[in-house]
Amino acid sequence: MNFNFIKNIIIYISLLNCSVLLGQTNEIGVFLGGSLFHGDVGYNNAESAILSTQPTLGFQLKRNLNYHFGISINIHRGTLYASDANASDVFKTERNLHFKSKITEFSLISEFNLRPYMSRYSEYNISPFLFFGISSFYFNPKAQSNDGNWYALRPLGTEGQGSDYYPQRELYDLNGIAIPFGFGYKVNVYDYLTLNFNISWRITFTDYIDDVSKTYVDPNILSELGAELSDQSNNMFPEGFQRGDPNQNDKYGFIGLTILYSIKDRQNTCENISN
Repeated sequence: MNFNFIKNIIIYISLLNCSVLLGQTNEIGVFLGGSLFHGDVGYNNAESAILSTQPTLGFQLKRNLNYHFGISINIHRGTLYASDANASDVFKTERNLHFKSKITEFSLISEFNLRPYMSRYSEYNISPFLFFGISSFYFNPKAQSNDGNWYALRPLGTEGQGSDYYPQRELYDLNGIAIPFGFGYKVNVYDYLTLNFNISWRITFTDYIDDVSKTYVDPNILSELGAELSDQSNNMFPEGFQRGDPNQNDKYGFIGLTILYSIKDRQNTCENISN
């Protein structure tokens, strides 16, 4: 039996394991940025969503498994906003709807570095990256009335939800599941400190983040406030006229900077491997 060969294999496996161990670090960070929204209300294209961005804060706890892969738990809290007044589409400007909503999200994200990266290692201190995952989010769309106050839209049933006249239109949930995805660029600026620039979108399974999806209903079945906020145009669209697009679900996302602090595993050392 070739004992030198076996010894070399053991050394190789040990070195590989060492590489994985050395690549393991924990990071905690704070996200500072803005929100993005693309749905029935507001700009026609997603690229313009940044023009209506609202402040967003977040928190991240990440485990770097090796030089290329990491997994993180994230929390985001911000506001979504969109207005037809900003749209270039003639119908949207005539429709004249708007909304804002607090958004709270909890997500589990898998991250892939396009080049070897690890904080605290000067030779691996920059990398573009991709990420995707799954998230749970909570929202509550509101609109501003002529009296200057903002009112929650779901209880008003602006498209006949919960009404006996439209039994097929149920009240929508104020929470949902989404699929986050995005990209970014990270730089280890000083030993344990990393700056992470990123932009992301969420594929959702609801069309009611902005409270707009189907058609206008008879205003006589709504409350006075509901009738006002369901149709804020000057033309008063008739019952059955298309109000939104039920075939396209809403999307939201975030853009900004994450400041990360690296905590290296103390036990991850590799000594005397070849002895």
